[in-house]
Amino acid sequence: MWLLIPILVYSLIFLYVRHIYSYWQRKGFPHEKSSLSWSFLRAIYQREFHYHEAINAYYQTGKERFVGIYCFFRPILLIRDLSLARTLMENQAGHFNDIRWEYVRSYRKYNLLEKLSPLFAASRLEAMFRNIEKAGDHLVNKLSSTVAAGISAESADGCCAVDMQQLLRNYAVNVIANLIYGLDIDVFKQTDSVFLQYSNNAFQRSGINSYTFNRLPTKSSLTYRLRDIVQQNVELREDGATIRKDIMQLLVKFRNGNDIEVREKFDWHIENVFEREKIISIKKVARIAEYLLENGITAIASTAVFTLYEILKQPELMQKVRDEIMANSETKEKQKQINYEQLKNMKLLDLCIQETTRKYPSVPTIERTCRKPYAIPNSKRTLNEGKPFVIPLLAIQRDEKYFQDPMAYKPQRFLQDSNGNPGEKFTEFGLGAKTCIAQNFVKLVVKYVLVRLFSSYQMKLMPMTDLEICYNDTPYISSREGLKVALKSAKVKFEL
Repeated sequence: MWLLIPILVYSLIFLYVRHIYSYWQRKGFPHEKSSLSWSFLRAIYQREFHYHEAINAYYQTGKERFVGIYCFFRPILLIRDLSLARTLMENQAGHFNDIRWEYVRSYRKYNLLEKLSPLFAASRLEAMFRNIEKAGDHLVNKLSSTVAAGISAESADGCCAVDMQQLLRNYAVNVIANLIYGLDIDVFKQTDSVFLQYSNNAFQRSGINSYTFNRLPTKSSLTYRLRDIVQQNVELREDGATIRKDIMQLLVKFRNGNDIEVREKFDWHIENVFEREKIISIKKVARIAEYLLENGITAIASTAVFTLYEILKQPELMQKVRDEIMANSETKEKQKQINYEQLKNMKLLDLCIQETTRKYPSVPTIERTCRKPYAIPNSKRTLNEGKPFVIPLLAIQRDEKYFQDPMAYKPQRFLQDSNGNPGEKFTEFGLGAKTCIAQNFVKLVVKYVLVRLFSSYQMKLMPMTDLEICYNDTPYISSREGLKVALKSAKVKFEL
C-alpha cells in the first residue's frame, strides 16, 4: 500500500511535466521536438542559465517564421521573421503592453512611456546640449590628466594606455546623473558617488574585471538613496529654487500636469498646482529615473565602446571620421566647443552608430508577454493570454537573409543608392517605435563623446590576447584590460 504513494506522486509529476512540454504540440504550433531525453534537458538548462546565447543560437536551427520552444517550465514562442517581429512590436491594440508603465487618469488608461516620449525630442535635446558638453568635458579632463601624468607601462614617449570601456561606462553614468537626475557632478572625481556604486553593482560579476550585467535586487539600499536624491530635486524644482534644462525638469513638469509636448516655444518653468492634482508620485518619478539610469548606462556604454572599437580596427575608416570632424568644426578654435548643428552634420558617425547597433544591439533579445489572445498574421495560430514571445534581435541582425556579410562592420550599408532607394533594413535600438524612447538621446551623447575623443587624441588599439566579446544583458568586452587603447594628443601622431 505504501509503495503506491511514491509511485502515484512520481506519476503525477511525470504527467505534469509532460503536459507542460507538449504545450506547443497541443496548440498546433511549429515546435521543437520535446522529450525527457538528456539532449532536451540540456537545452532547457542552457536557456535557463545562458538565456541570450541559447535563444540566439536556436534561431539558426530552422526556417519557420515562428517556433514554440521551452525555457525550463515556460513555453515561449520564438520569432524568426523580421517583418513579423516588427508587426508584434508595433502592435497598437495593447496586446503586448508592459503593465508596469500603465497609469490611469480621468478614467482612461495610458502607457506612461508613450506619454514621456517628448522628453527626448530633438528640440529638447538641443536645449540640453550644454549639460551633455559638461559630461564630455569631465571625461576629456580625466583623460588629459592621465596622459599628462604619463601613466603607461608600455612606453615613455607620452603615450598612455587606458581602459576605454571603463571610462566610457563612467561617462555614461555621468551623463545620466547630470541629465536624468539633474545633478551637476563629476563622477570621475567623486569616486564614491551612489551612481558609480549602482553601476558597479549592476555590472560586476565574479571573475570578470570589465563589466557584466547582473540585475540589482528590486529593492536595494541604493534604490532608496536614489529616491532621496529624486525627492530633494523634485521639491527644489517645484518650489522654483532650481530651473535646469534637463530631463528631470521635464519629469517634474509632467508630474505637475504641465504640457511637455513639442512646441516651437517651450517654457522650462514649472507651473505649480495643488498636491491633489499631481499626475504621478515622487516614488513613481524615482522609478522612472532608475529605469532610465539602468537602461541608459547599458545602451550608452555598449554603443560607445563598440563604435570606438570597430572604428579603431579600421585605420581608413578612422581617418574618414577624423576628416569629417575637422571639416565640420572649422570654427572650433573660436567657439572652444563643437555646437549642436555641427554635430548634426557628421553623417558618417551616424552611420557608424547605426552599424554598431546592428552588429552589437544593446538588447540581444526582446521578450514580451501576450495580455489578450492575438491572432498571428498570415497564419491560423493564436497566441494565448499569458504566453510570452521572444525576438532574438542579435541573431536577426546578423542574419545574411537581412544583411549582406553581417559580421563585417560596414557603415555604408545604410546609405541610399543612386536612385534614392534606402539601404539595408535597420532595426535601430530594438524593434518598433516603442522599444527605446530615448534612442535619440543615446545616439546624441555617444556621437558627442566620439567627436571629443577623435578631435582631442590620436588613438590606436593595444594588443589584447584575452579579448572576447560576450553577451549577458548587453554586449561587453571580457578582458583583464577592458578595451585597451593607447592615447596621444591629437597634435602628436603615432609612428606606425
